[in-house]
Amino acid sequence: MRRRLFKPTALLLALLPLTATAQIRYAAPIDETAGTLWSNSDSKLVCMLIHDIPQFGHVDFVTYAGRDIQTSMQVVPKLTVSSDAEMRFISAKPEWQSGGREYLLGRIKLYAGFNPYVGPTIAWKVLSELGNGKQIFMPYTNSLLGMGQLVVPSLSPLGFKGPYNRYINCQHQLLRVNFNDVRMLPLVFRFQSTELTGRSLDRLKQQIDYIKEDKAVNKIVIKAYSYDMRRRDENIRMARDRGEALMKFYTEAGFKDEQIEIVPFNALTLPDDSQRGPLTEEEPSARNALVTLSRDSSLINRDLEAKTPDVGADSAAD
Repeated sequence: MRRRLFKPTALLLALLPLTATAQIRYAAPIDETAGTLWSNSDSKLVCMLIHDIPQFGHVDFVTYAGRDIQTSMQVVPKLTVSSDAEMRFISAKPEWQSGGREYLLGRIKLYAGFNPYVGPTIAWKVLSELGNGKQIFMPYTNSLLGMGQLVVPSLSPLGFKGPYNRYINCQHQLLRVNFNDVRMLPLVFRFQSTELTGRSLDRLKQQIDYIKEDKAVNKIVIKAYSYDMRRRDENIRMARDRGEALMKFYTEAGFKDEQIEIVPFNALTLPDDSQRGPLTEEEPSARNALVTLSRDSSLINRDLEAKTPDVGADSAAD
């Protein structure tokens, strides 16, 4: 859709400096194509709800896997933010409906060279208003378009509900861990066995679910130990068998043998047979394993581990 000037609403006018003389509006067309501008990108690591704004760029709502599920919003204009400014988020009835009040949902500061970023508080306010059939205006100034001109991209409620429902459903199947949670995984075996305890088996499966999705993981190192057998040679054999039992989990999940390393068991770390005390199940440290993951740095998505800052939360209460 071509860009066009539009008559400012009362709230927009009230928020503008007196020098503002024109507005450049970017919005979805009011026809059947509007519904195609909302789309999704789903995985077990990230859920995205995307709205294309013709001629302007796009807006992404993003939720990453992890212990705390947080949603953020990023505005991605084709024409970069050229100077420090402020962006406002305003809810109003869509232009094909008349009347109704407008509401300021919040505001954020803009910095030259960086895309506008919004934290969970305002992001969910915007999503809620879109779900109620409201249009969202996001006015800001851009010096590249002329001093005093206001750029007004907007989000349309047309075609929103289907992709939004898929976005919410995607969040329910997100993994509750990220790489930092599983990069070093301590495990415990049952006494004198190659079988993991129930809790360790659950943690191992959780780690495998994660690394199936993170294509940057390229190396798995397994260190398995045994001090719960009576003889030295039995401990060495048990440690080796435990390492191979763990390796089988990863190969069955699709990892190649060359991606997995079992660190040779060091017999010198074992006490002499004559020094062995009574064997007991109460010493899980004697039957541990440690799995360490490495990644290809060129494939790492750092956003997956970043904490989501609640940018704009203070302004949402204005």
